Amino acid sequence: MILKNTIEILREGVYTSIQDLRRTGFKKYGVPKSGPMDEYSHILTNWLLDKKIISELLEITYYGPKIKINFDTKIALYGSKCEVKLNNNKIETGKTISIKSGDVLDIKKCINANRVYLGFSAKMKLKKTFNSKSTYDKIQIGGLNGKKLLKNDIIEFDELKNCKSKKIPSSFMRFNNQNMIIRVIKGIHFDRVNNYDNEDEIKFKISPNSDRMGLRLIDYKIKLNDYSEIESTVVTKGSIQIPKDGNPIILMSDSQSTGGYPIFGNICKIDISKLSQVKPNQKIKFKFISLKESNKLIEYENEKFKSKLNLDLSS
Repeated sequence: MILKNTIEILREGVYTSIQDLRRTGFKKYGVPKSGPMDEYSHILTNWLLDKKIISELLEITYYGPKIKINFDTKIALYGSKCEVKLNNNKIETGKTISIKSGDVLDIKKCINANRVYLGFSAKMKLKKTFNSKSTYDKIQIGGLNGKKLLKNDIIEFDELKNCKSKKIPSSFMRFNNQNMIIRVIKGIHFDRVNNYDNEDEIKFKISPNSDRMGLRLIDYKIKLNDYSEIESTVVTKGSIQIPKDGNPIILMSDSQSTGGYPIFGNICKIDISKLSQVKPNQKIKFKFISLKESNKLIEYENEKFKSKLNLDLSS
């Protein structure tokens, strides 16, 4: 029996989960914000569908699912380039696509990055946990049953609506992950570091052991001149911690709210999304900037979204 206004997972991907940008204000209770790893692509996918930028999407990691769509709707995909077909015909990402009931969407390998985001013009009929539909599978909250999507899972939709067709402007396209430079604001414990004199020569690799909690860096160990314990301090997405083995950990969407490791720095907010898309074993390099410079970069990006896409990211 086909349920109206649903999608059915015919084949699960490596890790596909429901994420939104609604879970704010709960870190003081120890609840991670979760949400998309790549907020930039998440926002643009929702823009293609005329939806609020905080709305829920499917975050598809590495290799995607095969999905049967049982209602007329519009969809959008943006993020990594990927192998994607609609009823066995190749389709483009980065634009709005019309869907007829019974269509089958087949998303395979992410090619030049880690994740692609899939949105629907309709609304997922799911309960909110801590004001959000974001999946946090460590304690099984949000999403569908608090877990990644599995074969035979069914998601119901309501508030079916149409939207005009759009395409993401070329000036917003960005995926060049080779030897990427990531801008960093020095952290409160940076004065403990004693082997970071030449930042231009130091590169790190993204470890394959990275996940939604944190990106683990390898290939260069950071040494401290003081390994004494520190008081647990507030951390956030983009905080760079230095554990005793010297391999930095960059905290990401599912990270804890406090931490006891020294804080080397914090990733500039507008670079966190592109960092999340750097593939395992690719190299990155840090470039230090001031807090003032970081704020100017954020202001510039907000103005770009406002002037070209009529999106206000500052609210």
